Amino acid sequence: MPKNQSTAAQSARRASRSGVKYTEALRRATTSDMPHAPHVLRFLAERSGNLYHLVGGIAATWAYSGQRVLLLEEAEDYWRWTMRPRSRGRRKKEIEPAIPPEPTTSTLWSSPDGPGLLTRHTCMWETCHPAEENNRGFPRTDRSLLAAAVADFFDAYDVLVLVPKHWSYPDRENATAHVILGEIDIFPDIDCRTALPGPGGEEKGAPLSPEQSAAVLHERCLGFLFGSPHLPIALDGVIWQSNWELPVDADYLAGVDRDMNRAGLRPLGWSLAGRRPLPHKQLPEPDELKDPDFVQRFQLIAERLRAALDARPAGRK
Repeated sequence: MPKNQSTAAQSARRASRSGVKYTEALRRATTSDMPHAPHVLRFLAERSGNLYHLVGGIAATWAYSGQRVLLLEEAEDYWRWTMRPRSRGRRKKEIEPAIPPEPTTSTLWSSPDGPGLLTRHTCMWETCHPAEENNRGFPRTDRSLLAAAVADFFDAYDVLVLVPKHWSYPDRENATAHVILGEIDIFPDIDCRTALPGPGGEEKGAPLSPEQSAAVLHERCLGFLFGSPHLPIALDGVIWQSNWELPVDADYLAGVDRDMNRAGLRPLGWSLAGRRPLPHKQLPEPDELKDPDFVQRFQLIAERLRAALDARPAGRK
């Protein structure tokens, strides 16, 4: 067997540490022991502040199951705009380069007896070149740094998760898969515009069907992808995170998932934030990633997402 490649039994033992029954984990590992090409995954979301723990939990779950996972994080942009006054009150934008930050690499978790590994690498993704006459005064963006980083790590990991500063833009050049993260503050189970009389003269919103709720979620959480002209992008699924307890049961959510699936968005699971607010734009701490209870929260979503990635047609981007 190739070096650093897990056997089904080893994968099952590691998965059992996070609460999965050994026999179930062994059956899954045995049926999925064939190696797959590395995935370069980009999550898409309109807002990202409360989603870092979800991404970190999914990555940690994969590492616990014996996969080698890299969180490739974008460093702060070191190009900054400066404003210098000109005559007649006009101001001119200029780009001033500063010293770029050095790339940093840290191991967040590693298996003591197998290939499971979770690594975080932070580096610059792009640089800006001075503006030219043919691009209307805007600087030219060079993303070769990100492409080079992906190429450097591609053969060493099973999954590369891109963690950008801005999550709402797809990456057709570097990512091989895109998955939507839909963040829900108020779950749309009632129509706030239509009131029905209730007992005691009070009024309540008209209840929505799962299909109606799915339509509201599609418009509310996914509109950032379809609200302006963009090139078509292949989406590999959608994961929902609610920042509050859901007011509906599992059957209702299954109806929402069925409607999303009919619309071409593969449902991959529902997650509760657990506490609010989560650390803003911050990946989980290493100690938290080593906690089996924390990892167990994301077990089902991580398994569904990995199955969706492995089922993708070869060469699709």
